[in-house]
Amino acid sequence: MSEHTEEYEAVRDQARRYLDDTAVPEHLKALLEAPGSFDTVLWAGAVEQGWPAAALPELHDGLGLGWRGVCVLAEELGRKCASLPLVSSAAVAHILAASAQDQPQLAQLVSGARHACLALCQSGTAGLALRPAVRWSGQAITGSTAITAFGSSAALALVPAWSDQNNALVLLLVELDHAGVQRQAEPVIDNSRAAATLHFQDVPAQLLAEGEAAETLLWQAAGLAAIGSAFEQIGGAQACLDLARDFALERKAFGQPIGRFQAIKSKLADIYIRVELARGCALDALAAFEDDRPDWHSLAAATRVAATDAYEISARETIQTHGAIGVTWEAMPHHHYRRSRSLALELGASAAWRERLMATAAFIPTVQ
Repeated sequence: MSEHTEEYEAVRDQARRYLDDTAVPEHLKALLEAPGSFDTVLWAGAVEQGWPAAALPELHDGLGLGWRGVCVLAEELGRKCASLPLVSSAAVAHILAASAQDQPQLAQLVSGARHACLALCQSGTAGLALRPAVRWSGQAITGSTAITAFGSSAALALVPAWSDQNNALVLLLVELDHAGVQRQAEPVIDNSRAAATLHFQDVPAQLLAEGEAAETLLWQAAGLAAIGSAFEQIGGAQACLDLARDFALERKAFGQPIGRFQAIKSKLADIYIRVELARGCALDALAAFEDDRPDWHSLAAATRVAATDAYEISARETIQTHGAIGVTWEAMPHHHYRRSRSLALELGASAAWRERLMATAAFIPTVQ
């Protein structure tokens, strides 16, 4: 990867300049007003710059930056608290590209003409739907998903279902513009995530895998999304640290900057430690995936737990450092708190990922 470092840094610089110009606080606040909001302006610019094509090789008309390219972009999105379906669409595109079937939707995802969501959880569960409530008849599906990020805007969804034919897990690609799909936009803590519950009634679906192969693909999509989301969370956590540090140096109490008080120093040190731990986990998981090591699933689970912890605590402590102004509409900390809560749940709660980590921990090499 080292020989491509300059290329990734160029991608980061380009993304940072674009987001600094476009994802301004006024624009972000407007998206919080209505449930199911989708940032069409930001997405159009991302498509123009080729972000949806970042991960895939030139064989599929991609930019050949691999999953690392998606992670670089996701970290910049997290830094600005911008909301795009970059990780979910890229994960679905990866699954389609890995499939032996001809997938006409892949070109649309790569071009950004359409985007996809990951409807991998079901209502009432903390983790992935390994025995989903959605039923597959062999041709169509019926049932409902949990609240799904970008469910109100996506054209495609990756959906696990339970087959009535062979009583096994299946993984399906579903076109969401079908008449049998009802999207119920949900008022959530971060309305800019275009969150919706998806209801299916005899909706045709394309079978990607079944049985053990379906579970393998399901965890692969979830693992990739976990790594990509972790970098988004790390970008947000780092932004929180920067906000808290800058405010602590500027705000004065008793004639001196509040950053001189031990209580504030301890908060900032705690944030820093958690961010760096999460960053290390994320880089390890990404490297393991790139090297096709069997432990990458375990490392992805560890990354999910560490990054969720880092962002949630960073967002909370940044509000505490700012005091009352931190929760006001004018300030940025509440944006990060909203986003930290959303990202913490979209792929399943940390408890479920801890269970996944323990279930796959045998693959992690021990230090002699």
